[in-house]
Amino acid sequence: MFDRKAPAVSGLQVRLDQARGDCRSGPEYGDSPGREELFGRVRPLAQKRIQERITVQELADRHSPALRAKVRKEILEIVEQESPGLPRPAQVGLAEELANDLLGYGPLEPYFTGPPAGRITEIKVLNPKVIRVEMDGSEVPAADEDGKPVAFRDEQHCRDVLDRMLAPTGRRIDLSSPRVKARLPDGSRLMAHIHPVAVDGTTFTVRRFRQGLTLDQLVAGGAMNEEILEFLSACVRGGLNVVVSGGTSSGKTTILNALAACIPEDESIITIEDPAELQLQHANVRRLEARPKNVEGEGEITQRDLVADALRMAPKRIIVGECREGEAFDMMQAMNTGHDGSLTTGHANSAEDMLNRRLVNMIQMAGMGLPYEAIIGQIAGAVDLVVHVCKDRAGRRRVDHICETAGVVRTGGLAVVGIREIYRFDPERGTWVRGKHPFGRAEKLNRQGVRLPPGVGG
Repeated sequence: MFDRKAPAVSGLQVRLDQARGDCRSGPEYGDSPGREELFGRVRPLAQKRIQERITVQELADRHSPALRAKVRKEILEIVEQESPGLPRPAQVGLAEELANDLLGYGPLEPYFTGPPAGRITEIKVLNPKVIRVEMDGSEVPAADEDGKPVAFRDEQHCRDVLDRMLAPTGRRIDLSSPRVKARLPDGSRLMAHIHPVAVDGTTFTVRRFRQGLTLDQLVAGGAMNEEILEFLSACVRGGLNVVVSGGTSSGKTTILNALAACIPEDESIITIEDPAELQLQHANVRRLEARPKNVEGEGEITQRDLVADALRMAPKRIIVGECREGEAFDMMQAMNTGHDGSLTTGHANSAEDMLNRRLVNMIQMAGMGLPYEAIIGQIAGAVDLVVHVCKDRAGRRRVDHICETAGVVRTGGLAVVGIREIYRFDPERGTWVRGKHPFGRAEKLNRQGVRLPPGVGG
């Protein structure tokens, strides 16, 4: 999932009661002190040794395998000196934990650089003593390789790790600003809260993304089938405006990343996000990221500001990572004024909900005073296709249904965006089925030389 991985200690990995817990006195452990006492005594010595023997330049890449190996070696020497009676496996385990504590993200470090990293999609710190992770689509308590729960030592330890995560991002969290969202160096999304907003102590969530995931890999993983892959690829190549909708953690960003790879290389793209998460496999991309207010309450740059900037930068396509509020108005404007083939995502319960409620509400948040019917007309003219994704009970993320817009229609005297369903997942069959309506934009794509799957256009 991520390229940078710290070397595992393989056979030297030890059980929690040796490496991380009770370093009890007695015959098995010699006359070693208690684990907490030993950890507390060795940590400042190790920190001082690192400052003396490792340069600032080396410490810049905290996840470098070479750096971690060097730090573990230095720490192990100190552990051996301070507790010569401690069994070798316990010494190695303690050195590994100290390396994670001083260099990495403490008890969370294995979920970023260890063997489980490729299977983790979400890390949830409910409070310093309770950590849960989403692994292979299922949420479970965070545990070490022996199944023992992992946690921070206390509130201060949790805050120290959180501050270390935020340090490279330029974002901050304190009593005057007790919430923060940030993009970590590996591309993960962090959302954190501290007291007084967080009632039970520091809490934060890290959303990890599968980088470089292609449409073919999504097919292999069951997110769609070959026909839908061919259909969506043709729609993106042919310049249709696409909105990917779905609930939280349903896979919207992953789908958007994969779809963007279908855009021809000679077409200029500008991405706008808050925070930046997309990792487009495309050579012609300019990336823009919103910025919050500084400590003086100034300097905020919103997604809406950046969409307005992008319109002056001559892009062929604009991609807004996620429309949340007023930038939806500018996005619809862009889609209606020559930026065909633009893409965005949004939270919604269905394609119909996305078009006729969520987008309407977000455009109203722009404060332009547009009449309801004008907003409906703008959406109907801007959006060509909605791809709705979901996360099923088994934890699998997949395309649920795909709809195209069909102009403005009236239902009970109310103007709404018309919708024609093109594909829907049938849980009884366990596969996707074609809707009864032909794809209205098939002729447009055919005129551009873009081929659709057989039968989709008729």
